[in-house]
Amino acid sequence: MRRLFVSSALMLLALTPAIAQSMQKPRSAPPAIGNRGFAAPGTKEQAPGVSAPHQANLPDQVFVVRAARRGAAEIELARLAEQKARSEPVRQFARLMIRDHSQANDALGKLAEEDGVPAPDQFDAEYRPVRDALSSLSGPEFDIEYLRMQVQNHQRMAQLLEYEIGSGTDAQVRDFASGALRKVFVHLAMARDLLDQVSRQNPQVAAAPPRKVSGMPTPQTPRPPSN
Repeated sequence: MRRLFVSSALMLLALTPAIAQSMQKPRSAPPAIGNRGFAAPGTKEQAPGVSAPHQANLPDQVFVVRAARRGAAEIELARLAEQKARSEPVRQFARLMIRDHSQANDALGKLAEEDGVPAPDQFDAEYRPVRDALSSLSGPEFDIEYLRMQVQNHQRMAQLLEYEIGSGTDAQVRDFASGALRKVFVHLAMARDLLDQVSRQNPQVAAAPPRKVSGMPTPQTPRPPSN
């Protein structure tokens, strides 16, 4: 029995340095788990769950396509307003929309090409009924309905940009969205001010039920002051 005890003690002494050494070794960090960027299978990564530069995730792709479509629609409607608007300030606003949205779509096209995303560069068929309905109007009726649409469209564009800023992983696309959001808020304020101005100048048209072009309810448009 004593011989067995001595043998066991010797084995323990022999193992002690190895055990101590293993306890002194720094533990490696556990691998990252999850896919925070919702990257599609096969997407190149610079970190787990984060797309590599110019590797767009699904929100990036959705944003680029939708923003390009809406930008093309804005340009098409602005060209119509440049021809048909009665108010000179409305025509000037339409020219600003053509310039700013053309620049934005050019930048979007370059980002889409770098990310390998097929971005539409033409007026989408989805917006043709809107353009056709708007083109049937004239005078102050056209101006007010076009401006109502601009208020709605820029509110929706702001939501789309905020979606990309919060959900996208491509740094270049997110930077584009952040810069565009500031400009969209400026456009939105201009459209609201113009709508107030034109509606005050044409109170009867502003007070009439809105056309089905924008669908904006009448209470959101300025009303003539009551006597």
